[in-house]
Amino acid sequence: MQSVANWLRAAVALVALSASGHAFGFCRATTCDPSEAECRQDKAGCFLDGLPVFWGSDCISVSVQADGAPDAGIDYAAARASVERALAAWSGVDCPGGGHPSIRAELTDPVECSDSEYNPDKRNANVVMFRDKTWPYAGQSQDVLGYTRINFSPDTGELYDVDVELNAVAEPLAVGRLPKSNEADLDSIVTHEIGHLLGLNHSLDVEATMVGGYQNGSYELRTPASDDIAGICAIYPPDRMPMSVSCDPRHGFSSLCGAAQPAMPPVDPTTDGTGDIDKQSRGCAMPPAPPSSPGAAPLAVLGLALFRHRRRLASAGR
Repeated sequence: MQSVANWLRAAVALVALSASGHAFGFCRATTCDPSEAECRQDKAGCFLDGLPVFWGSDCISVSVQADGAPDAGIDYAAARASVERALAAWSGVDCPGGGHPSIRAELTDPVECSDSEYNPDKRNANVVMFRDKTWPYAGQSQDVLGYTRINFSPDTGELYDVDVELNAVAEPLAVGRLPKSNEADLDSIVTHEIGHLLGLNHSLDVEATMVGGYQNGSYELRTPASDDIAGICAIYPPDRMPMSVSCDPRHGFSSLCGAAQPAMPPVDPTTDGTGDIDKQSRGCAMPPAPPSSPGAAPLAVLGLALFRHRRRLASAGR
């Protein structure tokens, strides 16, 4: 098995972009890796190279790390509830022309493993986890509120495994309620990250949940906007014929890290038994706006640094 870890750094730390979304602002994640080769971009900032990534099945399983974020006062139940709301926000959108995206997520048992990893020869889990003691990427992207690591086949773009890491150190988090002006809204952050998990990247549409920055005190990103809906429905149109209907993670589910799992029957060391070589990519999601610039959100997109926006609230009760 040959696995390549690609770390996209600091201001450009994001999942690779694609050419999709020209009429809107959304970009799809692709297999093009700018750390290895030059990826051509269109005027919207979307990469023209690489294959769009996607889940082949019509169902994926998502787990929450069992410990939650005790140092931030977030237990497992609260973390799971936030993830459940985010998944529902994406799966429940109405696609243009009718129907919902042809992808659903099944919340599985809590996961003991607190490492963001993909096991090419053992069982796996798509995990949402917190970092509440230290943010391990200090010096690279200390202020981002979330990272999403995707693992995929570079030959097809099919997603194999995705893990989300949430920063519970940088900002105080509002959990299960509306945020105060100095707090980051956990539901907004998780909804944005689930968009990455599903195959979307940052949008240039300032109304979008997938816009590259977040302003403390806001909660608008909980609700996918029209650009987000266009993006998720482009990846998973209602009439899509999925490759499978299994919700199981690749090689089956395990709550344990790979090192703690028993050995599985050997697979082809170069193709994983599928003809595809697994590949990893790390993507940044949510850099907060600097406190000295109210209303300004750093946009982690190539060629842009700041973007000023104020999105109208989707509903007063959200």
